[in-house]
Amino acid sequence: MSKTLFRAALVLFIAGLLGCSGAENSDGSSKSTYSSCKIISSNALLNSDRQHDLQQCWDGVDFESRGDAMAWCEGKVNNYLSNTYLFGHSVTYAVESTNCP
Repeated sequence: MSKTLFRAALVLFIAGLLGCSGAENSDGSSKSTYSSCKIISSNALLNSDRQHDLQQCWDGVDFESRGDAMAWCEGKVNNYLSNTYLFGHSVTYAVESTNCP
């Protein structure tokens, strides 16, 4: 086998391996979109409230824009906080390409 033919075969083999990884996460959501919003940290005074906050996750539509996903996520988090607590506290949230667990 000539060097050129070997290199061409190697490139095709590697490209095939990379293509096998697919464009989906293991949960079926797309790797190229934002599919969920979750609270990743909480400054609630009570430990039970912090734990409850960290369990919050919302599945959404597959946003292609991170900005659109963050705006949607902010709305979900603000609604959750205002409907759950009389006195607010700060939380940090994030959007991810995977669905909620």
